[in-house]
Amino acid sequence: MNKAITAALISALVCPGTGHFYLKKYNIGTLISAVSLSGLVYLLYQAVERAKEISDQILSGAVPLDFNLIYQMITEQPSGAKALYVSIATWAFIIGWLVGVIDAYRLGHALDKAEKR
Repeated sequence: MNKAITAALISALVCPGTGHFYLKKYNIGTLISAVSLSGLVYLLYQAVERAKEISDQILSGAVPLDFNLIYQMITEQPSGAKALYVSIATWAFIIGWLVGVIDAYRLGHALDKAEKR
């Protein structure tokens, strides 16, 4: 398997930026990993915070143990600035992942062409 496909698959299946590490492009790999993982960490933080809020309300008795009510609370969309930050984090994660895969393939393809010469 050539470097382009290997780097793209590693970046797609393991973590954004790992394909760049495979190609020894450490700076760009670190940047792509940091952007993508920052978005993911923020999204996970928000999910845990929301779960904590809901569980605290259940434990205090403010919310009854009703599956439909709890499901409605879980799926409720954030509002205001929190919604904007969640959207930005989501797009940072998705775009970072896509850029990581595409750029790893591009760099690997250039290295493959250089080796054939």
